[in-house]
Amino acid sequence: MARNVSRRKLLTGALTAGLATSSTPQSALAQTPEKTRRPELTDVWGADSIYQWSPPANVKRNLTPGPSHIRLSSAGMHMTNKEGTDYAALFKSMRDAGFTACEAASAEWLSRKVPDSEASEIKAQLKAHDVVFYGIHCAGNIIAPDPDADRWQRHIIDAIHAAAQMDCTLVLTHSGSLYPNRNTPHPQNWSKEGWTRAVNALKRILKDTSGIKIELPLESVESEAVNSPWSHKRMREDVGDDRLMAGPDITNQIFPHNVFRTTELINANFDVLGEAISYVHAKDVVWNEMIPGLNWAMNGTGSMDYEVFLTHLSRMKRPRNMLVEFLSTPEEYQQAQRNIRAIAKKTGVTIYGTQPDAA
Repeated sequence: MARNVSRRKLLTGALTAGLATSSTPQSALAQTPEKTRRPELTDVWGADSIYQWSPPANVKRNLTPGPSHIRLSSAGMHMTNKEGTDYAALFKSMRDAGFTACEAASAEWLSRKVPDSEASEIKAQLKAHDVVFYGIHCAGNIIAPDPDADRWQRHIIDAIHAAAQMDCTLVLTHSGSLYPNRNTPHPQNWSKEGWTRAVNALKRILKDTSGIKIELPLESVESEAVNSPWSHKRMREDVGDDRLMAGPDITNQIFPHNVFRTTELINANFDVLGEAISYVHAKDVVWNEMIPGLNWAMNGTGSMDYEVFLTHLSRMKRPRNMLVEFLSTPEEYQQAQRNIRAIAKKTGVTIYGTQPDAA
């Protein structure tokens, strides 16, 4: 039976939750009181979250660096197999700009079959320039209205085979939207129907590529069902395949209610997901206006706690790649990686490769 809750009682409950989370040195996100959770969501993907906008005074910030280095990748210098590409020049330009890893867009990569001889040439040039081609990004919609869902699922299956040919580590995709356009948030994306469609789609993709050692991380996006560390974890559990991994874009998990609590949000991702994190995206955000609306910012200048972010990555058992994205010009991408390197140096984290000279 529905209950009417007064605004005063609602605010009192939020305050109580805030006091509870700030009174413990553990991650406040991992200690969300049971009474603040939304039981109607629990059967779908879990409902742990942050409710207060102001961070507690004693948030855990473990800045102890680990032994693993981080390779930076740039969305402004992505991998291509366009016919006639000078791969030696391509990888040299990446290194000269301070980037030692790269990924490809699936729509471009799959538009042309790479002959085995050319694949061998690419691998040789990657090795010669010490650049890692780690993955293919499929920005498709696996739960789109039929028949598009099947088309996108087969596209990802093809991308996994292509990634295996190139000895990549992963193929990144998304949990999708019930609208044809994945970027459009459908009101039922968080329903049992939307969740089940995503689970079944991912099971199909992984079954049809069984035996291929390519990870399939999901990118977290606010407008999709997988948009938090807990929904990543629940999706992995429901799909039941260890190859399904998390590719958290933590800025894509930010809402107005947690924009000032990114330290806790970062802690939660690493606490909840751990080594299931395949790789990460690196952006930054600022909230500049009265009405909730977030704007992209240069890395290291917004709300993201890059000190905690980088130290968590460095403590992982194997080195991870970090994609810098959503900037406009080559100069901005170089400035972004300089900022990230400066923060890493401050915290004792190793960013692989050499920083380019300042412009």
